Amino acid sequence: MDEFLKVAITACIPAFTVIFGWGVNKAASIANSYVHNQFVQHCIQNAANAVFNAVSDVNQTYVDSLKEADRFDEAAQKRAFADALATAKKSLTDETILFIKQTFGDVDAYLTPMIEAQVRSQKTYM
Repeated sequence: MDEFLKVAITACIPAFTVIFGWGVNKAASIANSYVHNQFVQHCIQNAANAVFNAVSDVNQTYVDSLKEADRFDEAAQKRAFADALATAKKSLTDETILFIKQTFGDVDAYLTPMIEAQVRSQKTYM
């Protein structure tokens, strides 16, 4: 029974990833509907996509293997966050970085709560 459940959950992960990705994009599009400036909408969407992709990537390439080996401790958690932040920042366009700096002051401070929320969402729903 446990083996069947494990196989069933593993088989459903790609579907949940697609559904969750759709949800993140939907949330960004709802936020964008309140903003009538195309440039701002683009920047919000770019940041949301960068964070979603970064957290997914770090989970796949780093976190999952450590959790399977039961070695995901506080130091690994900090490294995973740092990797997700660095990956997200690399994915941002120059104009999005400039927009975030001019509007919010600090790119790291802007992305940090987004990454934490994304980690929680992916942990809960994936």
